[in-house]
Formats: sequence, structure tokens, C-alpha cells
Amino acid sequence: MLLALFVPYAFALTLDEAWQRAESDGDDAALIERQMGASTTIRGQAAAALLPKVSLSAGYTINQTESTIDFSKMIPEELADFVGESEPIVVNKKEFWSGSFTVVQPLFSGSALPAWTSAQAMARAAEAQADAQLDQLRVGVARAYWGAYVGRERVRLTTDGVARAEKYLALAETRERVGAGRSIDTAQAGVALARARRELVQADASRVEAEQGLARLLDVEPGVALERPAPRAIAVASPEAAADLALDAPAVTAAEERAKAARAARTATDLGWVPTVNGRFTESYSQNSGFSGEEWNWQAAITADWMLFDGGYRIAKEREAAMNKEVARLAAERERDQASADARSLWAAHGAAKEARAQATIERDLAERALKLAEASYELGALTFLDLWQTRQQRDGAELAELAADMQLDLAAIALVAKTGGW
Repeated sequence: MLLALFVPYAFALTLDEAWQRAESDGDDAALIERQMGASTTIRGQAAAALLPKVSLSAGYTINQTESTIDFSKMIPEELADFVGESEPIVVNKKEFWSGSFTVVQPLFSGSALPAWTSAQAMARAAEAQADAQLDQLRVGVARAYWGAYVGRERVRLTTDGVARAEKYLALAETRERVGAGRSIDTAQAGVALARARRELVQADASRVEAEQGLARLLDVEPGVALERPAPRAIAVASPEAAADLALDAPAVTAAEERAKAARAARTATDLGWVPTVNGRFTESYSQNSGFSGEEWNWQAAITADWMLFDGGYRIAKEREAAMNKEVARLAAERERDQASADARSLWAAHGAAKEARAQATIERDLAERALKLAEASYELGALTFLDLWQTRQQRDGAELAELAADMQLDLAAIALVAKTGGW
């Protein structure tokens, strides 16, 4: 079951490649893109109030009877000889086709331009929010990547621990058989072997869970090889610089754009009280030409509409817009304050992780030296098995701690980059 971990792969997936896969093939990135696309359609909705509207209509009419007027029958008989006969005029045909082409162009609308401004700001907010979500997706992918890598390393260490426990048990049994060892050392070696095997099973279960999580994010096979990320440098020199950069990050930009949109929406609502003016041109066709005798006719008009009272709807909308404006303003201020505070905290966390990594390296070096001395002493009979096994566990723990320190340092750097808009 565990041998598959150590089969060499033709390539190893790097963290940068994992990010690219998550953004190009992952479901989370696709969902973010679709949500942004749906939100930016508001631009088209707002443009409808400014652009012309074109419509076509056609119809076929059947009347019960055909209506005609015969002017010759209206002339007195004594004058009929002077006028002569005339053809009846068809006023309303029995059947006829008709159609029209109409263009309506808004000439003045008080709320149209502010609504367009609001829509533009909301679309920019959606785009900035998508950038912020992609930043957080990168942070999540990095955590999953490191989780899978550390899970595999833990399996490797516990597998090595089982092999060493088996070796220690064989050595303890040999020493007891020749009279150079104690029965308690043999028993403790057996306990250590059983514990090592149990830890290996637990480590492998954790590895499987971590690999499945990474595979879901990246749409890859769970067994893909991973490359240990190199130490990541950050370009932020101080907590103050981090706080300043965080104010230009996508999350803050999104909140500020939403506040701009709310202000413009309030203006649009207020200007909904003014009249609207539209220009209209219609070209019509009808086989039922009537008195004019012309089947084609055009008409141009300028109309103004002023809704004086609409049952209180605009008043309610004004109140709603005012509250939305205040909520968006407060949300933008809170986002700025939170981003600044988070950036300072993340900068401090990165510094702490850097120091912890240095101490973990020192700890691992000392633990390696202590293990070599303990193994040599045990073989000479100068050390109990319990002391040897504790030293071995300290060494394994120190190696895992160093790896965890690498992970925490890299994740702290990635989180700081995401918070300060470094991508």
C-alpha cells in the first residue's frame, strides 16, 4: 500500500504549477469566473436606459366587412351629369397586411447617467472581488499542497521508524539471548514496534485525506509527485509598509467600489423625480391605405413624461438607497481598517515563522547528533532501550518540526502577499 509513495514520477508538480492548474482547470476558479461574469452584466442593464430601443411589428387583419365610401352617390341627381361617375374609396379593407419599424431614443433622463455610473462601479467591484477570491484560492491551494507534501513526509518518517523499530527489536532479542541484554529492553522494543506500526497507519490515513483534498482543487490524480517549495522572499520591509499596501488590495478596492456604486445609486434615485424626454421615429406600412392612398408613412415625435405621484414607491426607494449608501460606506471603512490590521499581524506572523524555522533547524541538527550517540551507546550496552527510543522519537519529531516550520513560513509569506495585493 505504501510502496506507491516512493515510485519515481516523470515530473514533480511545483506549487506555482499547482496554482496555474487550480486557476485554469479547478472548479473553484471556474465558479469565481462565472460569478464575476454574472455580476458584470449590470453594465448592459444600465446602458439600456441610455441607448436607443428598436422594435419591429407586423400583423394581418381580417375585418367582418369591407368599408367603402362612394362620393358619387352623395351628389344631387341634377348635378350628377356634370360630375360624372367615380370609383368608391375603400376606407377599411376586408383583409390587409400592416407593419412598422420604430426607434425610441432617450433624450433626457435624470437617473440614467447616475445609474450607469453605479453599474460601472458595481462591475469594477465584482472584478476586484474575483481577484480577492482568486488570492484566497491560492492561499487555500498552498495549504492543501503543503498538507499533502507534509503528509507524505510523515509517512516516509514513520515507515523508516517501523524499519528501525524492527532492527531495535532484533538487536534486543539477540542481546537477551546471549545474556548481554535485559528482558525489559526486549519487551519495550516490541511495544515500540507496535506503536510505530500504529503511527504509520494513522499517518497514511492522513496522507490519503490530504492528497484527496489537493486532487479536488487541482483536478489531478491523488498520487502526483510534489516538489518541496523553496523559501519564499517577501518584498515588504515593515508592518507599516504592509498596512499601506493592504489598502490597495483587491478586497479593499471591491468595498470602495461598492461604496461608490451606492452613492451613485442614491443620486439616481433622487433624480427619479424629474421628467423624462424621448424622441421617437416610426416608419409604418399598411395595405389598408384609407383616404391617403399611401401604404408607407413615417412619423417623428418628441414626448415628455412626468410621473407626479407613483403611490410612494420612489419615496421608499430613496430611503432604501440612503440606507444602502451608509451601509456601503461603513463596510468600506471597516474593510480598510481590517485590511491594515491583518497586514500588520501577518507581517509579524511571518517574522515569527522565520525565527521558528531557524530554531527548528538547530533542533534537528542536535537531535541527529544525539541519535547517533544514543545508538552507539546502546550497542555497547551503556544505554537502555527506552532512552534510545525516546532519542529516536525526538529526532523524528525534530525533522517533522523543521518541515512544519518550512510550511508555516511559506504559508505566512503567501498569506502576506495575498493580503497586500502582491499578485
